[in-house]
Amino acid sequence: MSMPVPESDELRRRLSRLVLVHVAMSVAFTLLAVAGVASPARRAGAFAVPWLVIGAAGALGALLIAAAAWRLRGGLAAGRASRERAAVRWETSARLGMALAAAVALVVGVAVAPAGSERGFVIGVDAALAGALALFALATGDVRRAVDPARRRATPSAG
Repeated sequence: MSMPVPESDELRRRLSRLVLVHVAMSVAFTLLAVAGVASPARRAGAFAVPWLVIGAAGALGALLIAAAAWRLRGGLAAGRASRERAAVRWETSARLGMALAAAVALVVGVAVAPAGSERGFVIGVDAALAGALALFALATGDVRRAVDPARRRATPSAG
């Protein structure tokens, strides 16, 4: 069953906004990964590996979600149900990967934190960034939320 044009246009607008937001988040996480790679070993070596893990996982996850939304946006008319399932699967995989990477980054951050007075600061910064990635992973569900209202309107009710 095809969707009426206004509902399809609204879904297309929602998916376009979703793509823009996730591309911007991908750029932000990429900058974090670059900061981790570019940090000099003697001054910020304890930040390098966790920041690289957090940045790479966040950038890859956000790009995967943006790609799923873009692919779904482009194929709203044909094969809609299978595209929706694939897009939701991609998003779920990205969210799971980001949450797992946040846990790994926190463990690595604690393991490579220097001994001494700055240990607590380094662990705190790494934990805050890992927490931000975990929250981003938990908060994204945008593809599923964008698709669900349209699916409810498109399917006839049994009552």
